[in-house]
Amino acid sequence: MPVEVPHVGTIAVDVAYGGMFYVIAEAAPLGFRLTPDEARDIVRVGEMIKAAAREQLPVKHPENSEIEGITIAQLSAPSTKQGIQRRNAVIVSSGELDWNQSASWTGILDRSPCGTGTSAKMAALYAKKQLGLGQDFVHEGILGTTFTGRLLAKTRVGPYEAAVPTISGCAWITGFAEYVLDESDPFPNGFTLPDLWGKAK
Repeated sequence: MPVEVPHVGTIAVDVAYGGMFYVIAEAAPLGFRLTPDEARDIVRVGEMIKAAAREQLPVKHPENSEIEGITIAQLSAPSTKQGIQRRNAVIVSSGELDWNQSASWTGILDRSPCGTGTSAKMAALYAKKQLGLGQDFVHEGILGTTFTGRLLAKTRVGPYEAAVPTISGCAWITGFAEYVLDESDPFPNGFTLPDLWGKAK
């Protein structure tokens, strides 16, 4: 579908579900090679694409109405490496984008090739008859690590044709955390300020 992205122009995107609703755009027409030195610009443009697509392309899960709206962006490109089908950069929001405040057009890049992002990309390729069942799909993240996906079987999700994905790859534990709530805490539900999350609510 075409999406009008302020300050960028009209771009063609896919919207696919892989655990979250993704908007997926080709990197080359946006001037990206998906290399680490482009990280800041990738994040900025990816967040803008996500915000525009969320406004213009409403989506809702057909079996769970609480899952709605595009929540994450992915830029995609063919890989130049043998045995790797696609390269990607997945942009995770760090706040709410406000078109009137360019400082809010921020996010972070997924360090991995992204499991839900790989599932969504495979779903888009499957829908376009560019990926069949039982084929390995090697997906490379911006840091050069890979996940291997495969579509196992056809299925239906509500009225939509779909496929069951599997993902393999490596991940590493980076920390353990324990959170506690003191009964005297004046903010038991947390808080938001515009330092990180854009405009305060």
